[in-house]
Amino acid sequence: MLVFPLFLLALTVSCTKKEAQSPAKTSQPEEIVRRFVFLSSEAKEPKDKMALKEFCTGPMEAAFEQMSDEQFRLFYLSGNIKIEDMKTLSSNVEKDSATVHYQVVVENKQGTDVTKETNEREAILKELPGGWRIEFIRARGADQLKFAKGMIF
Repeated sequence: MLVFPLFLLALTVSCTKKEAQSPAKTSQPEEIVRRFVFLSSEAKEPKDKMALKEFCTGPMEAAFEQMSDEQFRLFYLSGNIKIEDMKTLSSNVEKDSATVHYQVVVENKQGTDVTKETNEREAILKELPGGWRIEFIRARGADQLKFAKGMIF
């Protein structure tokens, strides 16, 4: 059984959902991560799982394929999380692979007290004939809270 972290993230950039629905072949790795994050934040129904999967390859793609609609609903649609900010901290492209280090600030309303949390992530991407795709997303630095087949905050 594959266990990979997936993320409920969002951007505060103005972008239409149509732009975020599929990765563009010419997009840079940073833009693919931004579009994936934006689409994650806009997920409204289980069919959005397939749109997110289009941004992925390898373990991330497999995690979406294995995730049931009920799991997707739990991980993406019922999280009481509001994204306040996301920014790229660094990006490194080498031939057909790239690393995008970014930070996300969330307002977490899941407990009894609302908390504001700042988390760092690192997305590992691979360039395929169809463009850049996300292979892994992992916590970076001191931020190590992980959920199996779920979100990282």
